[in-house]
Amino acid sequence: MLLSALPVVAGDGIQKGKYNVIEVAKFELAPGIDLPPEFQESLSEDVLKQLEHTRKFNQVLGPGQQPSDAGAARLKLAGTVIKFKPGSRATRYLVGFGAGATKIVANIRFIDGNSGTVLLERKVDGKVIIGVFGGDSKGAANGLAKELAKVTKSRFF
Repeated sequence: MLLSALPVVAGDGIQKGKYNVIEVAKFELAPGIDLPPEFQESLSEDVLKQLEHTRKFNQVLGPGQQPSDAGAARLKLAGTVIKFKPGSRATRYLVGFGAGATKIVANIRFIDGNSGTVLLERKVDGKVIIGVFGGDSKGAANGLAKELAKVTKSRFF
């Protein structure tokens, strides 16, 4: 019985289930990356929404928001967009086969909110290859957010 009370620690030293609050910083842009403002806003919204859908955190906070419990174990998420290829909806619709794909790639960092220690760094991406009438390019942001949520669940829970 005593063993069930011990925290589970992954092979990389990350304690599973420790964090119940996640703070998401606004994604930065690497030099030379021209990401339209509406795309950057969509990315932030999608990341928050996908993290909420994991149902693993008591609170999912955006930039500038504070946790209701200051003593809660907090995980911070920071990211930098390192690649953005806008693609073409018309090309996706008319040509298909991956032509005109939209792609976004980001380096993400999970940081312990109390100590500031970087717990995990990873590259994640999202893309739109096809969709109804060629698919909306902003779907790439949602794809990146979904991938980020998967990484969060698998590494921290």
